[in-house]
Amino acid sequence: MSPSCRWIAVMVLLVLLPISGGCYNLAELYYNQTASLGGDTVGGRGAVGVVFINNTPYRAVFTAGSYDQTDQFAVPDFEQFGLVDDEFPLEGESQTAVLEFRCARVFGVGSSNLHLLMEQNLQDVELIESARIEGVEFFAEEGGTQVSQGLAPPLEVLLGTDFPCEGLLIFRLELDDVGDSPFRVDYQVVASESTR
Repeated sequence: MSPSCRWIAVMVLLVLLPISGGCYNLAELYYNQTASLGGDTVGGRGAVGVVFINNTPYRAVFTAGSYDQTDQFAVPDFEQFGLVDDEFPLEGESQTAVLEFRCARVFGVGSSNLHLLMEQNLQDVELIESARIEGVEFFAEEGGTQVSQGLAPPLEVLLGTDFPCEGLLIFRLELDDVGDSPFRVDYQVVASESTR
């Protein structure tokens, strides 16, 4: 890379750092912003497979999706899991099929950035109100009513540093006996060239 190209790359990163809210270190930001979005054509995007496994005995309520954190006009590709039966709940001790999302720079589970982009850029889409929470909330039925058992904090994983396009992200919703929250979201990545 020529010195002038390096200088331009450094300047771009310095411009992007305030946009990212300072949440990422420069190396993560560089890898995230330069990682391939997959796809078979120039400018195209690939996909990332995602599975949610609820290892708790409780119904999980949340929104998850892929988005580009530096594009304020980005339209997220998302799924919502709501509280009541007709809102596609993710029951305790269950899992989803492999869901396919458009590859983007970030995949968020209960992320406030994801919710913000949805509110700004999807005004004509009917959203599940119960799933518009930060993090993942867990519910148990008591006397015919769903009662909150607590929250898992939100999780964001970055393209390039945490996952590749065309791979598989597996998110596990778990009880957390040692953390600050009663629940947590863990993740695992299976690369597309894996033989598993």
